[in-house]
Amino acid sequence: VDEQLGRDLMSFGTPILVLGDPGQLPPISGGGFFTEHEPDILLTEIHRQARDNPIIRLALDVREGREFMRGDYGAAQVIGKEDVTQELVLKADQVLVGTNRTRRRYNQRLRELKGFNADYPQAGDKLVCLRNDPAKGLLNGSLWKVMTSSRETVKPGINLLVSPEEDDPDRGVAKIKLLKAAFEDPDADIPWQQKKRFDDFDYGYALTVHKAQGSQWNEIVLFDESWAFKETRQRWLYTAITRAAERLTIVR
Repeated sequence: VDEQLGRDLMSFGTPILVLGDPGQLPPISGGGFFTEHEPDILLTEIHRQARDNPIIRLALDVREGREFMRGDYGAAQVIGKEDVTQELVLKADQVLVGTNRTRRRYNQRLRELKGFNADYPQAGDKLVCLRNDPAKGLLNGSLWKVMTSSRETVKPGINLLVSPEEDDPDRGVAKIKLLKAAFEDPDADIPWQQKKRFDDFDYGYALTVHKAQGSQWNEIVLFDESWAFKETRQRWLYTAITRAAERLTIVR
C-alpha cells in the first residue's frame, strides 16, 4: 500500500487493522504507507509446535542472524549445486531465484526439460502475469497455465487461452494476447506505445523471490542468490524460506 492509496483509505475514517511481517522484503520501489511506521503491537513469541518445524526453524535462524550449514533437516534440506538433479527441480511446485538473469536462464532450461521447444508459450506452459488488468481478472504476480495457443502467423501478437494455476473462484479462464517480440528477445527495450497494446506475461517456472512475495507453495526449490542483495540479504533469504509450506530445498 503506497502513500496515495494509504491516504485514500484513511480518508474514510474507518478503523484499519494492518498485519505484516517486518522481516519480509520491502517494496521494490518506495515504502509501505503503513508498514514504515513502528507497530502498535509486535508479536515475537514462536509456539513450540511451530519452532519444531524445520522450515520455520531455518527462517528463524536467518532472521536472528545465525548461519546454517548444508544438511538434511527433515522437511528442509540445504544442498550444493552439484547435488541438484532434474527430478528435484521438476517435481517442485515452484523454483525461486534472486536475479532476473538467473530466472530467464532457468525458465529456458525448465521448459526444455518439460519438452517445450517453441519460441512462444504453448499449451501446458506455465506463465506469470506481469501487469494488472482488472477487466480480464489479471493480477500482477498471478500464475497461469496455457490451455490453448493460436497458430503462429506473421502478425506481432499471439492469442492464448489461460486458466489460473490454482483453483480460484474469483478468477476464471482468460483470453490474452502476447507480443511475440517480448519472447524472442526478453532483454529488448520495447516502446511502451507498442507494449501497452498487449498483455504482459513471462514464463513462470522460476520466479524471483520479489515476485513470489505474498505467495506460498507446498514444495519449493530455492537457489540462494542472497549475495546479490547486500543490505537486504537477510530479509531476502527469510522471505524466500517462508514461501515453502511443506518441503524446502535450498541450493547454495
